[in-house]
Amino acid sequence: MQGMLLPLMFWMLWIRESVAEELELRRSPRIVGGHPSDVWHQPHMVNIRRRGNFECGGSLVTPRCVLTAAHCLNDGNPSDFVVRGGVTYLSDMRNSRYVRKILMPSAYSRTTLDHDVALLQLKQPLQASIAKPISLAVRSPRPGSFVRVSGWGLTDSSSTSLPNQLQSVHVQVMPQRECRDLYRGYRNITSSMFCASVPGLKDACAGDSGGPVVNSNGILVGVVSWGRAHRCAARDSPGVYSDVSYLSDWIADNIHRYC
Repeated sequence: MQGMLLPLMFWMLWIRESVAEELELRRSPRIVGGHPSDVWHQPHMVNIRRRGNFECGGSLVTPRCVLTAAHCLNDGNPSDFVVRGGVTYLSDMRNSRYVRKILMPSAYSRTTLDHDVALLQLKQPLQASIAKPISLAVRSPRPGSFVRVSGWGLTDSSSTSLPNQLQSVHVQVMPQRECRDLYRGYRNITSSMFCASVPGLKDACAGDSGGPVVNSNGILVGVVSWGRAHRCAARDSPGVYSDVSYLSDWIADNIHRYC
């Protein structure tokens, strides 16, 4: 019975957050970042600091490893980064873990952002009392399905400061061909990517990179990767995410070896 209650509780939280977003959108249809959230709903959520400054979000996938976007770590050394888990606010300095090793796919491209994922191996684990690992998807999200994106990124393209509190938003996965058409001439949508948004209303934005994309079953299906610059939630600029399922061989192999 207890095993059945956990998925039911997650589904009820998912529905409650979705309803809250719809009510908020009716009041202010320009919201990009969704609604304030907390790590109680997302115990896998971590923030990554580079030399003391917030850099990106990430997801705890084992007590010793965090999955994030490779572009967050460009030109960085392990000693540059600190991971904080179990915190809702960026101003909360508790639960810091130093990074031992940075792992990136050999196929990662800074230019195309293909295979845009990375693993951070922590020097010390984040205990279950602080943060809990999230399960990884074995199937890509279906077009038309809704997923939840979380992070501390900008809540509007015109914003200049990040929110202190964690934000979440539900966006809809779109067909690959439709996304490729929208980004033709800007950047290729490869097989390691999928796109999602609520055009003109909801989207990830700058600062959300590396953060989790989670389906209604609480499974990590994606990592926030990129979008058209200064066009968050624009109708022609859906958010682009690294597909965890497509990249699962590399992720699983390195988790087995280092985590």
